[in-house]
Amino acid sequence: MKHKYVMISGFAFGEKADMKKLKRLASQGWILEGLTPFFYKLRKGEPANIDYSLDYRSDYDEEYFKIFQEAGWIHRATHAGEMHIFSAPEGTTPLYLDPDEQSEQYLPMIKGTAKGSASSFAISCLLATLWHFIGPTGWISHILMALWILVWIVFVFNFLPCMGFLFRRIRMARQAR
Repeated sequence: MKHKYVMISGFAFGEKADMKKLKRLASQGWILEGLTPFFYKLRKGEPANIDYSLDYRSDYDEEYFKIFQEAGWIHRATHAGEMHIFSAPEGTTPLYLDPDEQSEQYLPMIKGTAKGSASSFAISCLLATLWHFIGPTGWISHILMALWILVWIVFVFNFLPCMGFLFRRIRMARQAR
């Protein structure tokens, strides 16, 4: 077997645990090669003692990757155009030493998921209001209910990560004091 897929725990809640899991798998010879929406794609290679780190940035360019490369970090994968995973030999200086600087990286994720939460919540309120005036019978009400359920799913998948990133940022700010 040359490739293996391992489920992502969720960057908002399991970032550190996932990086430890990737480190453990690398020691067994499974090196991160890419990301899909729900899985890490690993390839079989030589066992290695490497650390992984995640950085959030949507406005990146070649210089961004060059800075990390010069610090000893190799870019392994990018997900959704704003989450970048790097690896380096064990003991390499971490990407972020300053907790304030590290907490700043979560701002774009908080803003993006907050916008998605607010939009989907507003749409769900509109659909619920329409459903209330149309009544619970008829085919249109069934369509509205199905749309309302879909919008709530979108809301949950935006709101929970938003809260996860926000609480992580608050925790880092408290540690910096």
